[in-house]
Amino acid sequence: MDDIGNKVLIVNSEDINFIKKKLISDGKTFLVEINGATIQTWEEYISEIQEKFKFPTTCFDSVDRYLDWMRDLGWLDAEKYALIINNFNLFLKNEPELKKSIISDFNDVILPFWKEEVEKVVVGGKVKEFMVYLIE
Repeated sequence: MDDIGNKVLIVNSEDINFIKKKLISDGKTFLVEINGATIQTWEEYISEIQEKFKFPTTCFDSVDRYLDWMRDLGWLDAEKYALIINNFNLFLKNEPELKKSIISDFNDVILPFWKEEVEKVVVGGKVKEFMVYLIE
């Protein structure tokens, strides 16, 4: 479905304010916002993500479980998803490989799933928009 973006975008702080207003006003988007400046380890990242996305179980010990939950999200009952990572330049600043891996997981696993794979692997699965905004 070409009209669904499902991308990771670098956005400036002025543009994100406009984008947030639009996402909130549409009433269809489950919006998660995290502060990258306070996230310096996998444990801090997964703690924020599993709390904000309301995961049914913890993912501290399993990247695979994290990826599974990010490709489920059925309990949220939303039509669209958006993740905003503020202070992305400070996010995992001493863990560049982990930072790269997390963004790669969005680009290569999570976003493609919601863009088209969900219809092939989930009975009654529906394509959904999932945008990730990185704010320096």
